[in-house]
Amino acid sequence: MMSSNLITEMPQNHSEQTSGPSDSHNSTYDTFTEVVRIIILFICLCGVLGNGIVLWLLTFHIRRTPFSVYVLNLAGSDLTYVFLEIVWVINYLINRPMFINIIYLLTNMGLHVTFTVGLGLLASISTQRCLSILFPIWYRNHNPKRGPMVVCGLLWILSLILNLPKVYYCVVKMENLPPPGCDIMSKLSGTLMLSMLLLMTLSSLILFIRILWSAQKYKPKKLVSLILLTVFVFLLCAVPHGINHSVFNWKAMYNHTFHEISYLLSCVNSSANPFIYFFIGSLRHQRLKEPLRVVLQRALRDDSEPSEDRVTSSRTDTTLHTPA
Repeated sequence: MMSSNLITEMPQNHSEQTSGPSDSHNSTYDTFTEVVRIIILFICLCGVLGNGIVLWLLTFHIRRTPFSVYVLNLAGSDLTYVFLEIVWVINYLINRPMFINIIYLLTNMGLHVTFTVGLGLLASISTQRCLSILFPIWYRNHNPKRGPMVVCGLLWILSLILNLPKVYYCVVKMENLPPPGCDIMSKLSGTLMLSMLLLMTLSSLILFIRILWSAQKYKPKKLVSLILLTVFVFLLCAVPHGINHSVFNWKAMYNHTFHEISYLLSCVNSSANPFIYFFIGSLRHQRLKEPLRVVLQRALRDDSEPSEDRVTSSRTDTTLHTPA
């Protein structure tokens, strides 16, 4: 998800300078890239549809909860990402050089920001759920109602503060060698993302161990299953792209196939979450033609809420099941 366009430009420019026996290799190289990006275009279109539905339902049709605030922001960051990817891939396929500089800059800025925000949101979600299970009474008494809104706002602001200067130094000002500012901002951004990744992984591992350890007494809630599955997809699909980005500075380690596959997986990550929500929400409920808002609300229901909130939520579900 991060700087994928920047990574792609280097080998493409290099290939244009080669000739002779390497022409057939370049042709294979271009064909492989086009096929992968057509697949990416299809995946991102599905991601726009899925994330758009989640945003619409959470904004207008589902009662707002602390957890749904995180999901709303995550859907917004994923929707922004897949939309930027669609713009970039279309520009690549139709080859319109007059727009390439603007799109190149905007997509790099957007991809850096949304990747960091998405990682931060997943780290916050998994950490809070871990605390609510390990220390339920303390969490219920000390968790501020506006905490999710504050955390989400801080993540967006922090991501902009770190990534906009990074894009400026590492993309706009990049010529032959990275300027000093690029190295500094890359280290700051990398440290932040590594810290959030470790926090997310550790808290998710604790949740998973907790489920296995008390499997006889503790029945995993849909929300915990949803978080673990979402984090697993992120680790499987988004981390390879982050690795690809981190080794880009060492040109000898660059591998075009790995880059394109990791690029594809990052698009899968940003498109998969809505399908995870609806899959978890529909488990053990085989009703046909069930409204999507009911399925989504069931998947996002927070069982750590006070009992009166759960009663209200359950009444809402009953109302939603009643035909108009």
